[in-house]
Amino acid sequence: MKAYQETRVIMYDRIRKLRKNNHITQAQLASQLGISRRTYANYERGVHAMPAEILVRIADTFDTSLDYLTGRS
Repeated sequence: MKAYQETRVIMYDRIRKLRKNNHITQAQLASQLGISRRTYANYERGVHAMPAEILVRIADTFDTSLDYLTGRS
């Protein structure tokens, strides 16, 4: 269970950094993903688990891999 939690922390931190480095607000990214800002914010803070579909769309948005987002590379 600890490894899962560490992966989530890494993943949400990387997503947040990518978003900020690209000067995109939570509201803007949420709109691109077709979800509410509140839902996105809860994903980014780790309050709720991010569905795989959303994770793939984020990887596509930032032209990165799922391995990078999840801390596997």
